[in-house]
Amino acid sequence: MSLMRAYVRVKYGIYLDSSSDEEEKALLMFTQLCLDERLRIIRQPVPREVQTRSVITRDRVRYDAKMMNDYFTPGTGYTSRQFKQRIGMREDLIEKLLGKLLEVDPEWQQRPDATGIMGHSPHMKLVAVMKCLCKSMPADIVDDYTRMGATTIYKYLKRFCHTVCMTFGERYLREPTPKDVQRLLQENADRGFL
Repeated sequence: MSLMRAYVRVKYGIYLDSSSDEEEKALLMFTQLCLDERLRIIRQPVPREVQTRSVITRDRVRYDAKMMNDYFTPGTGYTSRQFKQRIGMREDLIEKLLGKLLEVDPEWQQRPDATGIMGHSPHMKLVAVMKCLCKSMPADIVDDYTRMGATTIYKYLKRFCHTVCMTFGERYLREPTPKDVQRLLQENADRGFL
């Protein structure tokens, strides 16, 4: 208790007796003072530089129109072969997959954000996810074309993987049956593999 008495004397200018009642009062007072000081520290005003956020103008509408023109408008952008090279699958398969994603998961719908500006289109979300998955591109590289933040791309990447596993897992992610194995071995033998 003598150490606590010395601290209270130095810090707050309070002199304590050595009797046990006084020590108990001092301990309660000391605890209250410590709590008051902690609360004062917690309630400090937040500096101005912490309150402001940097806002990146992404111009989603323009880049979404550019992406739709490049990839999904026939005759204006990439050919079917270039599309498959860039995205990793055929156009009709992308459209089927996107239709299923929109049907199963409402997060893929295009919605306005808090300022009333329309968010990313479902096509833009899927293109960003496919570029990350099929081309092993990090999200911050895809950001240059899709104008989506890396955290947003990662969010949709996780949702895509979860939705695909839940929706198509029973059919496509199952263990092969002996009949499937025989069929695959026969196809490989027909191609010249042992």
